[in-house]
Amino acid sequence: MVWIGGPRGRGKPLVLHDPPPGYRPPRRMMPLKERQRKARQDWILEHVLAVILILTAGAFVVIMLIMIAMHL
Repeated sequence: MVWIGGPRGRGKPLVLHDPPPGYRPPRRMMPLKERQRKARQDWILEHVLAVILILTAGAFVVIMLIMIAMHL
């Protein structure tokens, strides 16, 4: 059981005796090269998605302008 009412004064921190179901302890830190690889991969993915979003928005604007021009 876990008491969630806050600390009972000074000195003793709260401790979970039974971890919740599905709990996994934190992993060790990733090596520097692995963090750099992941950051580079995220940077590339963000820029590719930004380009796709900009092209999609541009295509949408062009389609709307064509539809407006056809009705005039």
